[in-house]
Amino acid sequence: MADQLTLMEAVDQRGPYAVWDLMTEDEQKAAATAFWNGADRESRAALEMALAKDLKFRQQSVRQLPAEKVAARLVRIAEGLPDTVLFQYLFHLHMSDRRPLMGGFLDAVGLPHEDGALDLPEDFEGPDTGKVEKAARELVAAKGHDALVYLSTLAVADGEFWEALEPVLKEYNADGSAV
Repeated sequence: MADQLTLMEAVDQRGPYAVWDLMTEDEQKAAATAFWNGADRESRAALEMALAKDLKFRQQSVRQLPAEKVAARLVRIAEGLPDTVLFQYLFHLHMSDRRPLMGGFLDAVGLPHEDGALDLPEDFEGPDTGKVEKAARELVAAKGHDALVYLSTLAVADGEFWEALEPVLKEYNADGSAV
């Protein structure tokens, strides 16, 4: 289908919303729950305000709700959130549930990290593009959909740093199917 965007084009045009659309409903709930449970107070403020408006609750009351009680609503309001908040959903999903996937990829690329969180020296100029592309292809072959969600999130986070992901993400449609 010629008029369908590649995953890379979708990420370029829609940022975290493209990754969100790629995710399953269960992944979206896991991401919303991870953000609700793991975000610092400042990061959660915009989400609490949006959720309070949606629930017609006071923000102080919303703050006390467990993630299990609000997960479905957090998913429902996600498309209307600022892209920086939606990106936090993606970030927290990977930092809570997908550290082994992240760590394996970063090891394959040869980047220093601590349990999946990059630990780069100040003067680091960027990863080896050949290693990034090779590791990305291997990750997609091994982990499929989860890998595409992760690699797309990296492209959203810093497209210039992760530019070697572009040829891999161009091989998939925005829905994750092969081109």
